[in-house]
Amino acid sequence: MRLRVMTYNIKFLALDAAAARRVVRAEALDVLLLQETPRWVLGRWRTRAFARSVGLEVVAGGIAGRACAVAVAPHLLTQVVEGRGVAFEPRWVRFRTGWPTPRGYAYVRLARRVADGASGADPSGTEPSGTDVPRPGARGAGPDDILTLVSVHFSAQPPSRALHVPVYRALAAREAPDVVVGGDLNENPRGPSVVALQPPLRDADPAQAPTQPVDAPRSRLDGFLVGDAVTVRSVHVPDGPDVLVGSDHRPAVLELEW
Repeated sequence: MRLRVMTYNIKFLALDAAAARRVVRAEALDVLLLQETPRWVLGRWRTRAFARSVGLEVVAGGIAGRACAVAVAPHLLTQVVEGRGVAFEPRWVRFRTGWPTPRGYAYVRLARRVADGASGADPSGTEPSGTDVPRPGARGAGPDDILTLVSVHFSAQPPSRALHVPVYRALAAREAPDVVVGGDLNENPRGPSVVALQPPLRDADPAQAPTQPVDAPRSRLDGFLVGDAVTVRSVHVPDGPDVLVGSDHRPAVLELEW
C-alpha cells in the first residue's frame, strides 16, 4: 500500500481558508492529519465541510480529538477499520498555571484490504458526528494487516509536553511497528518529548525542511514519526503564495509504502 499523507495545522481556519484548501488539493492526498480544526458549536460541521471541499471525508476527531482530526480519500473508506478522537486531558486543565490547552489526538486504522461489508462513510453526511467511525474491519485481519495513522498536537508549553510523554509513549508502543504519527509537535526534532518516542518510532526524514514561522521557516515543528514497518519514500514541505496565507504553519507531506 502506497499513501500520500499530509499533516497540517490549519489555525482553526481563521486565516485564508480558501488558500488552505488549495494547499491541500494540490497534494493529491490519501490521508490528511489535521490540527487546530474549528471548535465550538459548528466546529465539527466546518471541519467536515473543509475536508469534503478537498475531496476527503473526516473519519476521526470531534470533541474528544481536542481539535485533531483525520480525513481520508473516498477510495480508502472501505478500508477504515476504526476512527476515533481520544481526549486524555479534561477541560479543567485550562485553569492550571499558564492556561494550557486540553490535549487529545485522533487516529484511523486502515486495513491492508477492503473491510468485509464496509460501505464507507455516508455521503449524505448523516452519520451522528462524522468523527467517530468504528467499522467491522477486514475478516481475519491481524495486527500486521492494520496501519494506524495518528494526528497529534503537542503542547506549546514544555512542562505540559513532559506530562504528556507517557501517553504518547504508550500509544507508540501499542501501535508500532505499523504506525504513522504526524502533527504539530511544537518542538524541534531533537527536543526531549520527540526523542522520548524513539524507539519504537523514528523520524521519517531527519533532513525535512522547517515549517514555522510560515513566512521564513526556521523551526521544524511539524512532521512525522513512523514505525519500522513503514517505508518512507519522501517527505516534503510545500511552498508558495497559498502556503504563506493559509495558516501560520507550513504543512508536511509524507509519501510512504507499507
